[in-house]
Amino acid sequence: MKTVLFGTICGALLISTAAFAGLSEALTAFEIKRYDQAFSEFSYLADEGDATAYYYLGKMYAQGLGVEKDEQRAVEYYQKAEKAYNIDAAYELAEMLLAEAKDKNDERFQTGLKYLKRAAYAGQANALNQLGEMYEQGNNVTKDYKSAFGFYLMGALKGDAKSQFNVARLYFSGKGAPQDYENGLKWMSRAARQGYVLAQKELALGRISEPAIRNLPEAYAWLSIIAAYNSDDVGEWARAKRNEVEKKIKKRDVLLAKQRSAREWRPVAPENSVPKSDLLLIPTPVIPGFNDPESVQAMLAQGEVLLTDGRKWGITPDLIVKASITKDFEPIEKAVNTAVEKGDTQVYAYYGDLLRSRFQNEKSAVDWYRKGAEAGDAYAQYQLAKAYCEGEGVDAARPGQCYAWLKIAEENSADTLKLTIQNALEVVEASLTPEEEKQGNDLLTEYKTKNAKANKKELMNFF
Repeated sequence: MKTVLFGTICGALLISTAAFAGLSEALTAFEIKRYDQAFSEFSYLADEGDATAYYYLGKMYAQGLGVEKDEQRAVEYYQKAEKAYNIDAAYELAEMLLAEAKDKNDERFQTGLKYLKRAAYAGQANALNQLGEMYEQGNNVTKDYKSAFGFYLMGALKGDAKSQFNVARLYFSGKGAPQDYENGLKWMSRAARQGYVLAQKELALGRISEPAIRNLPEAYAWLSIIAAYNSDDVGEWARAKRNEVEKKIKKRDVLLAKQRSAREWRPVAPENSVPKSDLLLIPTPVIPGFNDPESVQAMLAQGEVLLTDGRKWGITPDLIVKASITKDFEPIEKAVNTAVEKGDTQVYAYYGDLLRSRFQNEKSAVDWYRKGAEAGDAYAQYQLAKAYCEGEGVDAARPGQCYAWLKIAEENSADTLKLTIQNALEVVEASLTPEEEKQGNDLLTEYKTKNAKANKKELMNFF
């Protein structure tokens, strides 16, 4: 019996390893343009239901890479990937539909905008920047600089160089945000340090011509970097401009220092471009029609989850892909527990959302929602209540427990979520029997008593 069991485990491990190796090989083949091999590997993995494979097959059909171009097949694969919450697939679908749409009344535009917002909500940087551009330019939407700035800022905080450049532009112009040269320079520098040549050029020109930030040695350094990294017309322009600036710098030691710093310059990775202090202190902008309370309510009413970008907790797309292939969730759970140890209990609800949306595992999702709920997170409390209301991921629907957790969530929630919870409470309260209401109130009292004791103990330990 032990031998059979051991053999079964080994077989499962071999299958998982082989499957993951297949994904790794497929991605490598795609990167080095061996598209026939990549298509074969991705097709096998797609038959196994892998969302990453769906995405790449969609990309190959959309661009005619190794297969005959077929936009319909591309859409089919992108839609499969998007249903598994692949945010890049949502963005690609949006791009295709928006390009085909004639105007804002075209159904393809509305569907494309929906996909674009879904990708942006989950933190897809290209989607955030594109929404910013749409609202800044009034491209089939009402021109709104404040919304444009909000989308750009969200992308900028995620390390997207183009969004950082656009945030800087709007700060300089005072459109969508109060005019602020200091903040504009800060964000322009962040984009430039990533190697974004338009930002580098703006910095160089500003250091030459703007009295408030004039600094010829700094301009010389940026022009040297542009010249070194670009062999096109921009590089030629930078070389000519650098030679002009060099003649104006009188101190030889300053010039040599800037030449050395330019030679040693290397681009900063996107994830390292924004200091953690800014990530913690700059609040997420609230944009009407995107993440305001009514929009959140509509999303949740449709059964969606507020899946955000897990990279801030160390839960990278690669980690999620590995888990989808190997079915080994230990690395993700390790990242979750590390975040909790640092005091960020919102990660519980994120992982619950991930299990529910990407892996269709309602039961495990409820377990993690429960941990978040008991840690005091309102969104986790709402999702736990919803599970008890609908009987999803639990042994049976339990209206009393649903009611209790909704009441708890209502007390803890911020404005964005409160409206959703209050509306849900209205529906639940109207259908409760007296026994269910009593059970819910008893659970609510029990929860508050337990919390009060825990807080008292914590206070005593503190003193």
